[in-house]
Amino acid sequence: MAAPAEERLFGHVRGASRVRLFCFYFLVNYNAKPVEKGYNINKRSSLEMMVINNVWESGGSAPRPRSVLQTIRIVLAADLACSETDFLADGVSVHHAELRDGRFRFPVRAHSLNIVTMGKGVVISCSHQRVDWVRQNLGHLTRGQIFSIPTMTMIEEYVRRDNQFIAGPDQKYVCSSDDLAEFNIPQGISISTYDRSNVIKLYEHTVFRHALSYQSDSPRPDRLASVAEHKGKIVGIAGASEDSELMWQVGVDVLPEYQGLGIGKAIVGTLTKRIINEGIVPYYSTEVSNLQSRQLAISLGYKPAWIQLYAR
Repeated sequence: MAAPAEERLFGHVRGASRVRLFCFYFLVNYNAKPVEKGYNINKRSSLEMMVINNVWESGGSAPRPRSVLQTIRIVLAADLACSETDFLADGVSVHHAELRDGRFRFPVRAHSLNIVTMGKGVVISCSHQRVDWVRQNLGHLTRGQIFSIPTMTMIEEYVRRDNQFIAGPDQKYVCSSDDLAEFNIPQGISISTYDRSNVIKLYEHTVFRHALSYQSDSPRPDRLASVAEHKGKIVGIAGASEDSELMWQVGVDVLPEYQGLGIGKAIVGTLTKRIINEGIVPYYSTEVSNLQSRQLAISLGYKPAWIQLYAR
């Protein structure tokens, strides 16, 4: 039986990959060299490579799991074509937008502008024709100035030349197994979970647009959904879209007449737990002004992770 420490490290991993990861864990801890026959170190699965190269950091003789914040920096660095350390530095850094593996799979616009802060400085990624303007007008500002109304108004006027507008600021939240809060399922409500093999069956219920993409060929496919039913009627859905390899976005919709009963919290909590068990970081996005949505995320243990403005 696995010791508690190993169980915490690999509790979300299942099947043959779990066995191989346990073996590798003990090889590392006891300074064994994995060169004996039976395990080809050059033919690891993608999951093993993620754990060995990304999820673990060097820190003494034993590996430790990569934190959720480190995962966010990895994905955002790919998304904004910058370095992970840029999110830890003060000031403003400006980068040419480019496609990198591991990024969020949102559409890439010919005229792009993406502004992100994780609480220190500000990272801006934009198309090449906008770099000079961004550096001249935003490069010398503080984080507070960039996210102020006058500056956002100036940016809005600038992108309007290309028939765009500024979306956000959006608050992004993330959750980990340590932070996920307990939740109750309201009386009379049953909850079921759909996975990638059958989530498409939910597309016949067309009123849950914040939870499902309703696109079977989406670059950010629906992977999981938690469904609340009352007397056989679907009254709420929380869905997870595969926005990147390491992070899935949670969206939720509850029918108006069933809101305020704790259904949203129950299905988002159920879905969050399932995403974490898949070894993925769940994230939740909402406008700063949407207090009800923000409170739902916070009540389940989601933590603020980054704020984002972008041109659409």
